[in-house]
Amino acid sequence: MTKMFAAASGKSNLALDPPRMVIDAVARSGKIVAMKIHLNRGGQSLGQFTPDEVRAGFTEGKFVGTDLAWRDGMPSWRPLAEVIDELAPATAVGDAPPLPVTVHDGLPWEKRAEAGFLASLFETIRLVLLEPKAAFVAMKQTGGLGAPLFFFVLVASVGGAAGIFYQTVFNTIQPASTPAEQAFMTMFTSTAAMGASIMVLPIIFALVAFVSAGLIHLSLILVGGAKRPFEATFRVACYAGGSTAVLQLLPLCGALISSVWNFVCMVIGLSEVHGISKGRAAFAVLLPTIVCCGLVFAAIVALIASLGGLEEVLKAATAAQGQ
Repeated sequence: MTKMFAAASGKSNLALDPPRMVIDAVARSGKIVAMKIHLNRGGQSLGQFTPDEVRAGFTEGKFVGTDLAWRDGMPSWRPLAEVIDELAPATAVGDAPPLPVTVHDGLPWEKRAEAGFLASLFETIRLVLLEPKAAFVAMKQTGGLGAPLFFFVLVASVGGAAGIFYQTVFNTIQPASTPAEQAFMTMFTSTAAMGASIMVLPIIFALVAFVSAGLIHLSLILVGGAKRPFEATFRVACYAGGSTAVLQLLPLCGALISSVWNFVCMVIGLSEVHGISKGRAAFAVLLPTIVCCGLVFAAIVALIASLGGLEEVLKAATAAQGQ
């Protein structure tokens, strides 16, 4: 009889304590059960919460470390600060790991003091031309305008000088059809004229950097794509424009290839830096050109209309004089 009572008593204990069995079984399987966690503050119940709710509330300050916590299986209430990592781990088992944080360690050009001037220059050009996405992911979005401006003015001036040289050679080969054209070509292909043009290139390109970057950033604002300040846009414009200016060293089609690849690099750079789609970035890059073309077309139409009106006025004046 005693054995039977003990056996019955044992079965009764197991039946009366199913949560303990569940916890032990889950602990052996290495999984976490999202049981409700009871919280108490100063003798007043705060309610029952899931581990995610407890972690979020603890992070936001809704729950504090001195609040008492308990869930099924714990022998007693304990301060939340002592058991928060056990009851509500920051990353639950089975959840995807947090995304890696992008480290903008900078382009080689901004490390030229350590790596060397020419090595940093050529490596930055290579990276932007051949791996634009990786280049603009690595590019620092802050750090001043001096380094990117220096890069752009330096490389763009070299490309511009090459363009002047090629144009001079072409004008020399192509004969002038009139004496006026001959005098014009002689003046602009002289050594003094070429030297003066090359000397003012850095000033021109410095202005181009600020104007073009400003127009593109304004376009980004208009299309809702300016997620970063002007400095980030300026850096993209300088490194993309400077690197692709090297392509102008190619004779004949270098300028065209440079323009096309600059557009591609700008779109990729703005997309990566501002975190927007490539379509929106492309529209922002093209918008200043579209607006300019529209203004030119409107001016031409207005000019034609005004000339037509002027012609009518002249006809009317002539008719009045004839009478």
